[in-house]
Parts: sequence; C-alpha cells; structure tokens
Amino acid sequence: MSSQNSRLSEANSPDLKSSPHITVGSFQAKTYFADLIRKVESGVIVTITRNGHDVAVMQSPQSARNSKALKAWSKLMNLSRHISVNGKNNGSPISKAEIMEWKNNGHK
Repeated sequence: MSSQNSRLSEANSPDLKSSPHITVGSFQAKTYFADLIRKVESGVIVTITRNGHDVAVMQSPQSARNSKALKAWSKLMNLSRHISVNGKNNGSPISKAEIMEWKNNGHK
C-alpha cells in the first residue's frame, strides 16, 4: 500500500481494529479505488462522501448479510422486552427457548 493510502486510513479511521469503518471523499475514492476494494475484501466498510454528505457505502456481501442479521436480531430482542404473552411473562423478556417453542408449535 502506498504511503498516501496509509495516511488516508489513519486520517479517517485511527483504529481499524476496533472500528472497521472508514470514510473517504469521492475524489479519494476514485484515486484509491483498488486499495479501498482490498480493504472492503478484508472486512472494512467504506463510506464515500461528496461535499461532506454520505453518498455511498462499500462493504462485502458477507458484511452486508451480517449487518442485516444483527439488525433483525436486535429488533427481535427489543420487541421481546416489551411483549407480555397472556400475562405469562409479566413484561419480562421472552427467551430464545420460548420463541423456538412457538416456531415449532406453528409447524404442527
């Protein structure tokens, strides 16, 4: 990697290990496209901006699937905290076992 690309990474994401996300301007993205593709292949998410506004996100297909699954799981867990089924849970979170039981009962 070129020293300019290293500066690009450091300027936009000081600690790639804890936050695999960098932001670059559209001109930098065009200039360093091949390097950015390598970063995306390694799991980094790249946000491209124009005039300070986000216009695109580059991420690997696996990263996109993981993000969607994590968001869905988070929504489900948030919902479970607010549901009380027939007063059984008294407002307490629904367990994974209960969800699986409902799923299995639905298949009968």
